[in-house]
Amino acid sequence: MKQSILNKNLFFFTVIISFALFQATKAERNNFAITRSCRNYPYKTGINFKINSDNSFKIISTSNVEVLDNFVSFALDEAELTANSNISEFLKLNDPPSEEDLIKELEIRKNGRLIRRKSQVQKEIAFLKSIFSNGFKGISLIDSCLDIGKRAMVTVEVTDKTFKMAEILEKRMK
Repeated sequence: MKQSILNKNLFFFTVIISFALFQATKAERNNFAITRSCRNYPYKTGINFKINSDNSFKIISTSNVEVLDNFVSFALDEAELTANSNISEFLKLNDPPSEEDLIKELEIRKNGRLIRRKSQVQKEIAFLKSIFSNGFKGISLIDSCLDIGKRAMVTVEVTDKTFKMAEILEKRMK
């Protein structure tokens, strides 16, 4: 009995600490004095994905938004939401009716190579969509940059490992 109470307390303590660290990280990102410039940002705007032969995968989404006036915090949040939304739009490409223009708009890259037609990625999208059929989990912020008065860029990533870890955490919380 005491062991299960101790395990529950340890679990809740871990969740609370993780949440606190997440909030500190999010607040740290909004410290504009230390946010780096976008001049040499390592990620290209759009979706870049890779699926290995062992069914491991990595999807990286980078968005670029204009910073209006001094609303830097809003621009960073909008860029993060757009990057997350782009992953969702990418996975909907196989759903009818999807337009070929969306391929160009999302700037999709497979293993670094730009994709121009939906037919080039139909199998991969079907595979990824089957994984995310129960919802999006495991998406994390990996980088951001800011050119004050110009643009904000944010990159998010989801991998098979982060997805599985999010599923495990969700099951433990039930």
